[in-house]
Formats: sequence, C-alpha cells, structure tokens
Amino acid sequence: MIRALPGTDLWRKPPAEDKHNAPCYVANFPVADFRRARVTISANWTRQYDQGGLVLFLPGWPVRRLWVKTGIELYEGKPCVSAVAARSAADWSLLPMSAGQTKVTLEIEREEVDVKKGTGSSLWVYIVENGKRTAIREVTWVFKEKEDTAGLISIGIYAARPTKEGQNDAENLVVTFEDLTIQ
Repeated sequence: MIRALPGTDLWRKPPAEDKHNAPCYVANFPVADFRRARVTISANWTRQYDQGGLVLFLPGWPVRRLWVKTGIELYEGKPCVSAVAARSAADWSLLPMSAGQTKVTLEIEREEVDVKKGTGSSLWVYIVENGKRTAIREVTWVFKEKEDTAGLISIGIYAARPTKEGQNDAENLVVTFEDLTIQ
C-alpha cells in the first residue's frame, strides 16, 4: 500500500513542467537481468489524475531522467489504464476500463533480442485478465541505446495524487498493490 499526498506526480511536459515527487518504492536490478514485472493495482479513485501502478527508471536516473509508468489513472471521473513514457518529454495514453472496474493486473515485459525476427529493444505493457495477456502499448526506445542496456534499472510501484482541493488539502490517495512480481 502507498499513500500519496495531494500535489504529488510523476510527469514531464516541456518547457517548464517536470515533476517527480510521487512516492515510489523501487528495487535496483542489472538491466541484463530484468525480464518482467507484474502487479495488481486498486484504490478508491476519486480525483482527476489519481494514479498508481508500476514504474521503471532507466540507467543513469536521476541524471538521465528516463522512465516508464503504467497503472490506473482517473480521467474525467472514470478509471483508465494509463501508460506514460518519458524521454525529453512524456507522452500519455489511456484505455478506458469497464464500468465499475477499479482494479487491474498489469505486466511490463522486456522484449527478447532476436535479430532474425527483428525484435529487441522494446518494453511491452500488458493487461492480464483471466490468465490472458493483452498488449496495450509498445515503447520501442527503452533498451535501444548502449547506456540503456548497461548498469542498473530501478523498478517497482508508485502512487500520485496531482489534484489538490485547497491550500491545506491533506487527503491521501491510498493505492493497494497485490502480488508484485519482478523477474
């Protein structure tokens, strides 16, 4: 479980916005050893942009400031599966969840290099339902550069509550994580 205070976020939008004050709990692994991570996420999502999920910081963090996050994010009153990848700027994608759904299992997986098949540098994001994985995002640049494949990556969970309701707002978002697996 992670508690996120209002005003916390992990987001980058040039020219001036670069926030990294969301609580994150990560472990460091050699890039060569990382294969996948999976977790089930749930919360009482109530405010615009309430969010929580998996986060991966690439080698050289925080100097290089490259990261990928995926989880649940509340947008226009509805929980959505979100995926964000950040280099010089962050991009953002949303996939609406079923009505009433507030919990999801997500997995990120490093694509194995196979020159004959033309695969190699991508990080895939999957929704896992009833034992079946459905791909929802491919981030092609994650393991492309030499500096992205050496050293340590940090991977784990995060939560954020970007929206404040007033100057003295201290209402935490509580995000629950189940069955975190990192391989």
